[in-house]
Amino acid sequence: MSRPFAAPLTAVDTVDIMDLADTPEGGRVEAVKRIVADDPYLVGHYPDFTIYPGVFTLESAHQAIRHWATRRHGPGTVAELTAITSISFAAPLLPGDTVRIGCDLTEQGGTPLAVRAKVRCHRADGALSARMTLELRIDRTDDDDHA
Repeated sequence: MSRPFAAPLTAVDTVDIMDLADTPEGGRVEAVKRIVADDPYLVGHYPDFTIYPGVFTLESAHQAIRHWATRRHGPGTVAELTAITSISFAAPLLPGDTVRIGCDLTEQGGTPLAVRAKVRCHRADGALSARMTLELRIDRTDDDDHA
């Protein structure tokens, strides 16, 4: 089985998960990513105007949600992105920017568990850089599946 994430891309620098006892049907996770010009994944995006690609913004949200899923449901938990219900980009993320990714999560039930994530990404200057609604499947897997 392939890995359920874009390794080795580190798309979040810090992750803060809100107290899960206060949110029995879901939760909130916030992550921060600093955009650094010499990160190897920025090479070629674009030669005269380096920008953090939108797909990496999506990966930042996905990695933050994976942290939440592991904390809420334990080691061996996989948070697989199943649908992008909506996504829009409002402002570019450039080298030197810091983006804060806020994800409000609602568990929808089912086996495996379905989760809806409402995500808002803001630059340090307060500008909205992206918003998205994601659907994920939360499931447990054996470590042997990742060999």
